Amino acid sequence: LSPEFLKLAQERSGKEDPTFYDLKDCIFFGDNPIGKDQACPRDGLKGVALVDTLEKHQRGQCTHFLSWTWGYKVSTVTGALQQWL
Repeated sequence: LSPEFLKLAQERSGKEDPTFYDLKDCIFFGDNPIGKDQACPRDGLKGVALVDTLEKHQRGQCTHFLSWTWGYKVSTVTGALQQWL
């Protein structure tokens, strides 16, 4: 996860190291989810996945699956990814 994602997570949640539960309503659901007014590139309907809101240089083809839970803190997922890379 990028430093930009951590900053977004901190700003939206108001927490230094939020869990993904903390981000559920302030990023993914709730009153103002990210991408809610964008058209989905797959079905054309309003509302997109977080990855669809990223610039092209910030995303790419998925080659691996990361198993995680909503209870993990952003730092836990970031640390695991950094060790794996």
